[in-house]
Amino acid sequence: MKARSVVIGMVAAVAMVVSAAVSASANIAWCTADPPARVVTQDGANLSVNTYVMVLRPEVRYLNDVSSDATTAPDGNGGTLITVHVHVPRNVGAARVTSSVNRFQISASTVTSGGSDVTLYLDVPKS
Repeated sequence: MKARSVVIGMVAAVAMVVSAAVSASANIAWCTADPPARVVTQDGANLSVNTYVMVLRPEVRYLNDVSSDATTAPDGNGGTLITVHVHVPRNVGAARVTSSVNRFQISASTVTSGGSDVTLYLDVPKS
């Protein structure tokens, strides 16, 4: 009897996991990571800026048309202000754009519609 209860419990657990995966797949977003932009801080440190653009599955084919670049300037406090420009193609309905500097655990993110240019700011402290 005890073994039967364990088997029934395992079957129920597997069923819940499978049903959760099926319902979540309709809302899944695909993302692409542009090659990291290389920037140099005011202190001379080399950093990689990663930019991710996430769109819905039917629009994933337009991700090759995304373009981005990054520039630096002093932030006024001894650190570096990184400005990231991202162009989202017109064919994309909506996209989440995120840029990050993993070394300093800094990121910025926004949601935008297609055919727009997005500007994100990352303020890197003096290292």
